[in-house]
Amino acid sequence: MDFASLQDFIFSERPYESEIHGLEHWRQVEFNGLLLAPETGADITVVRLFSLFHDSKRFEDGHDAEHGPRGAEFAKWCLENKLLELDNERFEKLYHACANHTRESSSGDATIDTCYDADRLDLGRVAIPPDPRKMATEAGKKIARRLSAAGISVFHHREWIRNFRF
Repeated sequence: MDFASLQDFIFSERPYESEIHGLEHWRQVEFNGLLLAPETGADITVVRLFSLFHDSKRFEDGHDAEHGPRGAEFAKWCLENKLLELDNERFEKLYHACANHTRESSSGDATIDTCYDADRLDLGRVAIPPDPRKMATEAGKKIARRLSAAGISVFHHREWIRNFRF
Protein backbone atom coordinates (compact mmCIF):
# COMPACT_ATOMS: atom_id res chain seq x y z
CA MET A 1 0.00 0.00 0.00
CA ASP A 2 1.37 3.40 -0.97
CA PHE A 3 0.63 5.33 2.23
CA ALA A 4 1.79 8.71 0.88
CA SER A 5 -0.45 8.49 -2.20
CA LEU A 6 -3.38 7.37 -0.06
CA GLN A 7 -2.78 10.29 2.30
CA ASP A 8 -2.73 12.71 -0.64
CA PHE A 9 -5.99 11.28 -1.98
CA ILE A 10 -7.77 11.39 1.39
CA PHE A 11 -6.55 14.93 1.99
CA SER A 12 -7.81 16.03 -1.43
CA GLU A 13 -11.26 14.55 -0.68
CA ARG A 14 -11.87 16.29 2.64
CA PRO A 15 -15.03 18.44 2.69
CA TYR A 16 -13.61 21.10 4.99
CA GLU A 17 -10.19 22.72 5.14
CA SER A 18 -9.14 22.73 8.76
CA GLU A 19 -6.03 23.93 10.54
CA ILE A 20 -7.06 22.12 13.74
CA HIS A 21 -8.02 18.77 12.21
CA GLY A 22 -5.80 18.88 9.15
CA LEU A 23 -2.62 17.27 7.94
CA GLU A 24 -0.46 18.40 10.85
CA HIS A 25 -2.92 16.75 13.28
CA TRP A 26 -3.07 13.60 11.14
CA ARG A 27 0.71 13.35 11.18
CA GLN A 28 0.88 13.87 14.93
CA VAL A 29 -1.76 11.19 15.50
CA GLU A 30 0.30 8.84 13.36
CA PHE A 31 3.44 9.69 15.35
CA ASN A 32 1.60 9.19 18.65
CA GLY A 33 0.22 5.86 17.48
CA LEU A 34 3.64 4.64 16.36
CA LEU A 35 5.03 5.68 19.74
CA LEU A 36 2.30 3.78 21.61
CA ALA A 37 2.12 0.66 19.41
CA PRO A 38 5.23 -1.15 20.68
CA GLU A 39 3.93 -0.72 24.23
CA THR A 40 0.33 -1.74 23.47
CA GLY A 41 0.86 -4.41 20.82
CA ALA A 42 -1.32 -2.48 18.37
CA ASP A 43 -1.40 -3.20 14.66
CA ILE A 44 0.72 -0.43 13.15
CA THR A 45 -1.01 -0.51 9.77
CA VAL A 46 -4.42 0.10 11.35
CA VAL A 47 -3.00 2.86 13.56
CA ARG A 48 -1.45 4.62 10.57
CA LEU A 49 -4.66 4.37 8.55
CA PHE A 50 -6.70 5.66 11.49
CA SER A 51 -4.57 8.79 11.50
CA LEU A 52 -5.72 9.51 7.94
CA PHE A 53 -9.39 8.58 8.09
CA HIS A 54 -10.57 9.55 11.59
CA ASP A 55 -11.05 13.28 10.88
CA SER A 56 -11.10 13.13 7.08
CA LYS A 57 -14.81 13.87 6.76
CA ARG A 58 -15.28 16.71 9.22
CA PHE A 59 -17.64 19.46 8.11
CA GLU A 60 -16.40 21.87 10.79
CA ASP A 61 -13.91 22.17 13.63
CA GLY A 62 -16.58 22.49 16.31
CA HIS A 63 -19.02 19.79 17.35
CA ASP A 64 -19.48 17.43 14.41
CA ALA A 65 -20.89 14.27 15.98
CA GLU A 66 -21.01 12.30 12.74
CA HIS A 67 -17.49 12.98 11.45
CA GLY A 68 -16.16 9.67 12.79
CA PRO A 69 -18.83 7.51 11.16
CA ARG A 70 -18.41 9.48 7.91
CA GLY A 71 -14.65 8.83 8.05
CA ALA A 72 -15.31 5.13 8.65
CA GLU A 73 -17.66 5.00 5.67
CA PHE A 74 -15.06 6.77 3.54
CA ALA A 75 -12.52 4.12 4.55
CA LYS A 76 -15.06 1.48 3.49
CA TRP A 77 -15.50 3.24 0.14
CA CYS A 78 -11.72 3.30 -0.33
CA LEU A 79 -11.53 -0.43 0.45
CA GLU A 80 -14.36 -1.25 -1.96
CA ASN A 81 -12.70 0.83 -4.68
CA LYS A 82 -9.32 -0.85 -4.18
CA LEU A 83 -7.58 2.28 -2.89
CA LEU A 84 -6.95 0.45 0.36
CA GLU A 85 -5.87 -3.14 0.88
CA LEU A 86 -6.72 -4.60 4.25
CA ASP A 87 -8.02 -7.96 5.46
CA ASN A 88 -11.44 -8.07 7.13
CA GLU A 89 -10.17 -8.23 10.71
CA ARG A 90 -7.92 -5.20 10.32
CA PHE A 91 -10.57 -3.28 8.40
CA GLU A 92 -13.16 -3.91 11.13
CA LYS A 93 -10.75 -2.44 13.69
CA LEU A 94 -10.09 0.60 11.50
CA TYR A 95 -13.80 1.10 10.90
CA HIS A 96 -14.65 0.76 14.60
CA ALA A 97 -11.87 3.13 15.69
CA CYS A 98 -12.87 5.82 13.18
CA ALA A 99 -16.60 5.54 13.86
CA ASN A 100 -16.27 5.57 17.64
CA HIS A 101 -13.19 7.65 18.50
CA THR A 102 -15.31 10.43 20.03
CA ARG A 103 -18.09 8.19 21.35
CA GLU A 104 -16.28 5.47 23.27
CA SER A 105 -13.69 5.80 26.01
CA SER A 106 -12.19 2.38 25.33
CA SER A 107 -13.04 -0.72 23.35
CA GLY A 108 -10.98 -3.43 25.03
CA ASP A 109 -9.01 -3.97 21.82
CA ALA A 110 -5.34 -2.89 21.94
CA THR A 111 -5.29 -1.55 18.37
CA ILE A 112 -8.53 0.41 18.62
CA ASP A 113 -7.59 1.80 22.04
CA THR A 114 -4.18 2.83 20.72
CA CYS A 115 -5.94 4.76 17.95
CA TYR A 116 -8.10 6.53 20.54
CA ASP A 117 -5.10 7.51 22.66
CA ALA A 118 -3.05 8.60 19.64
CA ASP A 119 -5.78 11.14 18.89
CA ARG A 120 -6.33 12.18 22.52
CA LEU A 121 -2.64 12.84 23.07
CA ASP A 122 -2.89 15.66 20.52
CA LEU A 123 -5.56 17.61 22.41
CA GLY A 124 -2.99 20.25 23.38
CA ARG A 125 -3.43 21.76 19.92
CA VAL A 126 -6.88 22.93 21.08
CA ALA A 127 -5.67 23.95 24.57
CA ILE A 128 -6.94 20.79 26.30
CA PRO A 129 -4.37 18.81 28.27
CA PRO A 130 -4.73 15.04 27.80
CA ASP A 131 -6.34 13.53 30.89
CA PRO A 132 -4.74 10.26 32.07
CA ARG A 133 -8.16 9.10 33.32
CA LYS A 134 -9.54 9.36 29.79
CA MET A 135 -6.79 7.38 28.11
CA ALA A 136 -7.71 3.88 26.93
CA THR A 137 -4.27 2.26 27.29
CA GLU A 138 -1.74 2.08 30.09
CA ALA A 139 0.88 3.53 27.74
CA GLY A 140 -1.40 6.47 26.93
CA LYS A 141 -2.04 7.04 30.64
CA LYS A 142 1.70 6.99 31.31
CA ILE A 143 2.40 9.63 28.66
CA ALA A 144 -0.51 11.81 29.82
CA ARG A 145 0.66 11.61 33.47
CA ARG A 146 4.24 12.52 32.55
CA LEU A 147 3.02 15.29 30.29
CA SER A 148 0.97 16.73 33.14
CA ALA A 149 3.87 16.44 35.58
CA ALA A 150 6.20 18.22 33.12
CA GLY A 151 4.08 21.36 33.56
CA ILE A 152 4.61 22.64 30.05
CA SER A 153 2.18 24.71 28.03
CA VAL A 154 -0.41 22.71 26.10
CA PHE A 155 0.86 24.40 22.97
CA HIS A 156 4.24 22.67 23.43
CA HIS A 157 2.83 19.17 23.97
CA ARG A 158 3.64 17.99 20.45
CA GLU A 159 7.30 18.85 20.81
CA TRP A 160 7.44 17.17 24.22
CA ILE A 161 5.74 14.01 22.92
CA ARG A 162 8.10 13.85 19.95
CA ASN A 163 10.96 13.57 22.42
CA PHE A 164 9.23 11.12 24.79
CA ARG A 165 10.85 7.76 25.51
CA PHE A 166 9.27 4.93 27.47
